[in-house]
Amino acid sequence: MWKFVRKNKQRCRMCPVIDLVIVRDRRLLNPLVCHQAHMLVTYRYAGVLASDTLLYDPALFERFQSGKVCQVLADDHGIVRT
Repeated sequence: MWKFVRKNKQRCRMCPVIDLVIVRDRRLLNPLVCHQAHMLVTYRYAGVLASDTLLYDPALFERFQSGKVCQVLADDHGIVRT
């Protein structure tokens, strides 16, 4: 007899960006990655504020600075796509 196993599906949601700041990640020791700028993105996922660091995306940063609505695709573990 077959047992039905419920697989844990990744639950992604479009989340509004609350704040976006350019940061430097000094924990990275690889010189190929250290010179790249990073962004600290604060977003609201399921009613809770969450933050994650991403590589600098000039299109997202300019859109946020101009006052337009920005959203990211996120799940329980962090941002999946900008």
